[in-house]
Amino acid sequence: MTDTKTSEPAVKRRGFFATLGLTSAAAVVAATGAPKLAEAMTPPGTKGGKHYTDSEHVKTFYRVNRY
Repeated sequence: MTDTKTSEPAVKRRGFFATLGLTSAAAVVAATGAPKLAEAMTPPGTKGGKHYTDSEHVKTFYRVNRY
């Protein structure tokens, strides 16, 4: 004999959790909205910006590594 009372609640419980998972996933997607577009960075006009100093060890590094 098969007991239908034990198998039916498990199916209903699975359906409930599947619906709950899909609903929460849809809520997360809706809450995040459309992604913002990234803006391109414009590099500074001088090499490395105003904080950059072309010191002797930097010149040596560039010379040794042929940059």
